[in-house]
Parts: sequence; structure tokens; C-alpha cells
Amino acid sequence: MTQFSNKTILIADDLTTNRKMLQFLLEKRGYRTIGVNSGYACLQEARNRKPDLLLLDIMMPDISGIDVCKRLRADSATGMLPIIFVTAATDDLTLSKAFDAGGNDYIRKPINGIELTKRVQAIFEQEKFIETNREEEKLRGVLAMSGTICHELNQPLQFISGNCQLLLMDLEKGSPAYNRVTKMKEQIDRLGDMTKKLTQISRVETRSYVGDTKILSIGK
Repeated sequence: MTQFSNKTILIADDLTTNRKMLQFLLEKRGYRTIGVNSGYACLQEARNRKPDLLLLDIMMPDISGIDVCKRLRADSATGMLPIIFVTAATDDLTLSKAFDAGGNDYIRKPINGIELTKRVQAIFEQEKFIETNREEEKLRGVLAMSGTICHELNQPLQFISGNCQLLLMDLEKGSPAYNRVTKMKEQIDRLGDMTKKLTQISRVETRSYVGDTKILSIGK
């Protein structure tokens, strides 16, 4: 089992033996698999089932894996689907066409179990890294915006706090009005301290908590 055992892998190969062997090797590692025997079936399943990865044979009778890859990349619903070509043809021309079509990687036939699992795992680790960076970039954008807002709030907060201080000078110490203004000033100053701290944040990251839950860690 791996940390990516919840992933679903679509396998497209017209030879039943090859397809079943790939499914066996991957399911043994905990992955879910879907097997299809043609290029057109692969296109349909990729659009309908939304797999996490596609293992795609290059040589198929109805439509080549390279053409399948091109069509998937041209479709917004499947354009980001990671694709690993599975091929016995590893000459420079074939591999060049495969990568030009949008393939992420390739696996040689006959299949080596270790190579298969390591390349699949590498794809999922890369996807996880990209997603983590994307989420943290969003968080950095949110914090940058909040920092700007906090900076704009500081001036009116300071104005209110200053006027509270002036009011206290005119009020009798210990009177109900004096106590209410004192409490109001304390809350205003507390807000001011919070906004200053937010504007000083320069680092943000997410950390795993329980299950798939993420917590936000911030620092100066």
C-alpha cells in the first residue's frame, strides 16, 4: 500500500494480457484501476470517470495512443490528466512524438513491476507538490490582501484610540463613563495590535493535521 492508494488509474491497452498484468501490479499496491481495450473507449472513460492517471499504450488498432493523448489534452475536462505512455517502441522518434503530444512519462515493455510502481508514484508525488504549491500561493495572496486591509485600518483605529484618550482626560476617573471609555479603548488597542501582527506575517505554510485536514501555519 502507498499514500496514494486512493487514486484511480485508467489503463488502455488492446492486449488483454498486458492490461490484466498492469491492473494486477497496481491493485497489489492498493490503487484502483479501470481497464479498457481501445483508444475510443479510453477517451470515453477518461471523460466520464475522471481518473487520476492514465497508462496509455501507444500502439492500438482503432486510434493510436499518441492521438488519444492529443485529444485528451485538447479537452478542458481532461487536459490536466497525467499520462504515462506504455510502449515497446522506445526509439527517439516515437518518444519525441509521445512527449510532444503531451505525455508526462513513459514505461517500457515488457513491464518491470518496480519501474511501473516508481514511475506512477513519481507522478502522484509531483501532482501533490504542484497542488501544495498552488494552495500555498492562494494563501499567500489572501494574506497579502489582508495585510493591505489591516494597514488601511490602522489609521482610523489609532484615531479612535487617541480620541478615547482625550475623553478620559476630561472624565472623572472611576466614573461609569470613564470605565466604559477605558474598556472601549482597550478593545480598540487590541484590534490595533492584531492588525499590526497580521501586516508583519512573511511566511505561510500548510501542515497535515488529522486525516486529510490541513492547518495553516504562519510566522514572521
